[in-house]
Amino acid sequence: MRVNPFKTLRIDVVFFFGFALIVAILVGLIVWFSYINGSKEIAGNTSYYQQKLLIELHKKLNTNLEDIEQSSNTAAQNFNDQYEEMLDGNAYDQVRGQASIRSQLNNYVFGMPILQSIHVYSDLTPSYNVQDFVQFLPIGQMEREAWYDDLRNSDYAWLSERTIKTNSGDTSVISFARKVYNRFNRAFAVMVFNVRVPAFQSLIATEDSRSNLALLDATDKLITSTGDEAFFQQHEAQIKAQLDSRTNGAKRTGDEFLVWSSSLDSQWSLVEITSWSQITAGSLKQTKVILALGIATIVMILLLAVFLSRQFVKPIGLVLKAMSNFSLSKRTPLPDDYKNEFGRLFQGYEKLTYRIEELYDSLEQQHEQQRAAEIKALQMMINPHFLYNSLDQVNWMAIEASQPQISSMLSHLGQFFRLALSNSDSLVPLSEELAHIESYLQFQKIRWEDRLEYRFIAADEVKSLFVPKIILQPFVENAFIHGFHGKRQASLIITVSILEGQMLQITVMDNGRQLQENWMEKRSAKGGYGLRNVRERITAMFGSTYGFTLGNSPEGGTQAVICLPVLYSPSVKGGTQHVESSHHR
Repeated sequence: MRVNPFKTLRIDVVFFFGFALIVAILVGLIVWFSYINGSKEIAGNTSYYQQKLLIELHKKLNTNLEDIEQSSNTAAQNFNDQYEEMLDGNAYDQVRGQASIRSQLNNYVFGMPILQSIHVYSDLTPSYNVQDFVQFLPIGQMEREAWYDDLRNSDYAWLSERTIKTNSGDTSVISFARKVYNRFNRAFAVMVFNVRVPAFQSLIATEDSRSNLALLDATDKLITSTGDEAFFQQHEAQIKAQLDSRTNGAKRTGDEFLVWSSSLDSQWSLVEITSWSQITAGSLKQTKVILALGIATIVMILLLAVFLSRQFVKPIGLVLKAMSNFSLSKRTPLPDDYKNEFGRLFQGYEKLTYRIEELYDSLEQQHEQQRAAEIKALQMMINPHFLYNSLDQVNWMAIEASQPQISSMLSHLGQFFRLALSNSDSLVPLSEELAHIESYLQFQKIRWEDRLEYRFIAADEVKSLFVPKIILQPFVENAFIHGFHGKRQASLIITVSILEGQMLQITVMDNGRQLQENWMEKRSAKGGYGLRNVRERITAMFGSTYGFTLGNSPEGGTQAVICLPVLYSPSVKGGTQHVESSHHR
């Protein structure tokens, strides 16, 4: 339930917090827009200059890495030529040929300072010595290397950072692997050019130590990175998605600002990450200054609001004080120097107090008359407990007179009246209504004995639904008065069901006499009044959509079909109006 603060809180409180809320929202919006616009401008400028930097790094990177790729291509061709010459020679020629291959490859290592070593996977004699810059490894070992899948379906590939053994211990390198083909276009060897990671990273290093750079190949595989490598690994899928959508761009991810660049004539992509908090530090400082000024403005406006609210609340407080201290013997004076709306309020209150004094004198006389009428009405009321106690006394007399049938009838009759009079609600649970009817049927069964059969067909879940009180009694009573008159056997079935979850249907069916065609004109006053009362109550509670119908049962006898709304609580609305309302459409 919503609470209107203008109706529940004090005026000065609403006035104060209303001003505070409005000013705080305005200052907050100003600060927010200032920060957002400043951050966007900074991000745009940062993205522009970082894109230019990445383009320059692209040029520097391509120059050095293309040298390695071209050198590897030349080395592969020379390796193939010398390898074919070795195949035609003797064992001595093969040893000399392998030494010649090592010598040529050493020239590449010594001629390119960026290279650390070269590994050759082939069927040549394995020779792995950490002191040598050129290592010969068995061709079968290549398939056990972690990077082999990157080269399986390609002629050459750049390999991510890995560790190899050198004369200075374990060394991190980034490698370029190229397959070597013979004249039959069959790959028979692989040459791996190893580049030291620090030397490789120097190609993409910047003067700004706050930035992190990552290098990705044409397949968007992370080759190396400077700075926080874990961040690139965690956001690898997102970075790949951005690279696939645009060759150049920028995007913020949490506290990180990503700028990426790639070109169509290069297989490399560079991604730079800069701390967003560092980029926007200046904008944040400016925002804090604006926020401080805004807080000072809020304090000044709130002080003004307190002053104004007190001036407005003061005369209202005088009226409230006069009202709380009002008595016929003493009157609190109000100021007479107010000429505005408060002055008219004071004058109206004065007139009201005079009028109250006049009415009080007349109310004393009316009160005495009302007390006399209430006493007289109480004397005429029938106490239901008197009825219960009287039935109990008669019941004991029947027991003492050895009249068990009369005693049983009085007991059931007392229970019947207790259920009928104990609950004053308009709606009762169906289980209580069925218990009320069963008391009446037990009362009748004493008279009919085994000639009377009755049955209730109702699921447990429908017994908790609510129905109008004493809704079934007129139908059951009519069955005994009209239907079973002159009958030797009597049968009554009450069936309760829910139709499509929207309507509760109660069927009262007996095996008595069927209705005549003109039964509406010949119905007795008692029976007609009871049914008319039921119809009027249903219509008043739920509207004309609900009600009951009378007709002849297909099995013989009469049946009444009562249609009611499904109510899970006595306060639920049914039909078109509330169940407690006496008006309906």
